[in-house]
Amino acid sequence: MFSTGKRYIEYPSRADDLTLWNLADCHIGAAACSLDRLEADIATIRDDPFSFWVGGGDYADYIPPGDPRFDADTIDPSMKIADLGDLGKVLTERVRDLLAPIKNKCLGMCFGNHELAYHRHQNQSHLHDWLCIELGVPNLGFMGVFDVVFARNSRVKAPRLVTTPRADTSKRQYRVLTFHGTSFATTPAGKINSIIKAMNYFDCDWYFMGHVHEKNGHRAARIGWDEACTKMVQKETLGIITGAYLKTYEEGITTYGEQKIYSPAILGASWIRCKPDKNEFWGRV
Repeated sequence: MFSTGKRYIEYPSRADDLTLWNLADCHIGAAACSLDRLEADIATIRDDPFSFWVGGGDYADYIPPGDPRFDADTIDPSMKIADLGDLGKVLTERVRDLLAPIKNKCLGMCFGNHELAYHRHQNQSHLHDWLCIELGVPNLGFMGVFDVVFARNSRVKAPRLVTTPRADTSKRQYRVLTFHGTSFATTPAGKINSIIKAMNYFDCDWYFMGHVHEKNGHRAARIGWDEACTKMVQKETLGIITGAYLKTYEEGITTYGEQKIYSPAILGASWIRCKPDKNEFWGRV
């Protein structure tokens, strides 16, 4: 697990809502990747001054020849035969180029099971590190924690990530756990159990997970006490499972998901939106 410190976001107005997207399960390099939908979400994050994002892993399909999952019929037709000999580099460069327009709005990127398997079997464990360095974003490993601190500053015209906010700003902080996830469940209830488990194990405010290719969420409340232990306090937490960009069923292609009769993937990213001055937050799944 990576503990990666604080991210400061300055924003101008008490009325502002700020959105933190979770981009995961892009599976770039697969023929069934919904590249149009991915590019549309990236454009939304780029153009909306109130949007920021975290990366949730499985950015590319990373299944080389020799892997039992390899199927030449499911590869993006734009891939060349020569690309298969250096698949990690080719796909990671594609990921970098797609995410470059929003790199200045990123709070960190973790990697998923596709990256992890490729790293181990191909002895290329540097690829995720390289991607984070190229984009200039924090590396969250497979599971990372950070604090996002919203600092109201009426002197700024639009929200922005800063290294240190003004000392006299009003601040609201949330602890965020971002991880790719793991589950072989095929039912909605089974899929959400992984994020509920994380919410039970780790003391955070917001939780982001991917992997199961289905949008879902869970809100929970905990009872605690103030510092003087004279007043009971309720704390709410929110866990979000983000959607994927890999279609389970695609015309003219027999995908792995089709062979397993998986449920159709819910496409697109989920997010948590926050109104810091009122300590209100909610999610879109």
